[in-house]
Amino acid sequence: MANSIDMNVTVRDGITACTNKNGVEIICKIPRNSLAACGDIAELKHGGIYLLVGERDGRQMIYVGHSVGGLFDKLREHDRDTDKNFWTKAIVFTTADNSFGAREIIWLEDKFFDDLKSAGNFAVKISDDESLDKFEAHAERARLVLSAIGCKIFEPLPAAQNDKEIFYLSRTIKKLGRKVNAKMKRTSTGYRVLAGSEIVLVDDGNRPLNVMNARRDAKIIDGKLLEDVEFSKPSPAAEFVLGMSANGYQDWKTRDGVTLCDILGRG
Repeated sequence: MANSIDMNVTVRDGITACTNKNGVEIICKIPRNSLAACGDIAELKHGGIYLLVGERDGRQMIYVGHSVGGLFDKLREHDRDTDKNFWTKAIVFTTADNSFGAREIIWLEDKFFDDLKSAGNFAVKISDDESLDKFEAHAERARLVLSAIGCKIFEPLPAAQNDKEIFYLSRTIKKLGRKVNAKMKRTSTGYRVLAGSEIVLVDDGNRPLNVMNARRDAKIIDGKLLEDVEFSKPSPAAEFVLGMSANGYQDWKTRDGVTLCDILGRG
């Protein structure tokens, strides 16, 4: 990014805390296994926004939430919540003087969700509230700080690189009597099967659990995928499409027929 921001950074018990120059805005990156050490952090008793970051069934996942009351108590709830057991770290955004009100917090939550979705990360949670444009500056500073400490979750790949990261899968399926075609994009977080891809609806029942769960949960109508689905490796992405064993490194190819294996330099 062209912009920059002055901040003080401290690390304790694996917890990274960043305070901007005016001493008001606070961002903490908290490994889940360090959550117990956060009980004495005064700012985590304030309201703010939090991101739960991790992976579920081989798919990158980010949950965006907010707490008008204490962030620490909210994170402890999620630590006990089996429905959100995917996360390995939390990122919280709050203020030293507890100056965020409910409307500001909800606006920032929506803003972070929209920015994450635009950057290509998988997020869960959409909320609605009146837009408060004056808080765009808060969101921008949060993005800058997260980038500076290595959390580049808001940063999309450069457009030129995106164009080169599209791969295609085309295979004739005997039981269908026709060819199916799918598209995949290689991203900074994995391999994303793109909406519009054709999906073989019948599978052999022997796929890995993450593939079976993705096929069960995906939005598919008449064999067409309606929303992107991301995997951490290319073979599960191919098996998601075909419903059978596949070598994603060989099956996914560029428009010119070059395999992903050759692109990655795998022997």
